[in-house]
Amino acid sequence: MVRFDKTFFGAVVVDGKTHMDVLVVRDKIVDRETLVKGWFEEHKHSHHTVYEHELRRLLEEKPEVIIIGNGQSSVLKVPQSVVKEIRQRNIELIVLETPKAIEEYNELSKIKRVNALIHTTC
Repeated sequence: MVRFDKTFFGAVVVDGKTHMDVLVVRDKIVDRETLVKGWFEEHKHSHHTVYEHELRRLLEEKPEVIIIGNGQSSVLKVPQSVVKEIRQRNIELIVLETPKAIEEYNELSKIKRVNALIHTTC
């Protein structure tokens, strides 16, 4: 089971290992930058949003809840199209500042199937 230890600007610590932005899909950590080859270089100036390929991963494994940690200061934008698609599938969506999001993930994942996107900057 994935357990978030802590977060600070630019990083999140999961089970003692430090990562940048991550997705959690059914208890597996996926570094956000490795989802698509070249993702970081392509989006390095505009990575404050949720992308279609990330949404597809978040919807995998039939989660009951999707948590989005939208950064240390809530800068990551969640497009209405993402919100709509998640809600159309009757999945609960929780968007919180990253420190609160990892706490919520740690608690909810004990009793529900939870996927998450955790943004660690801004």
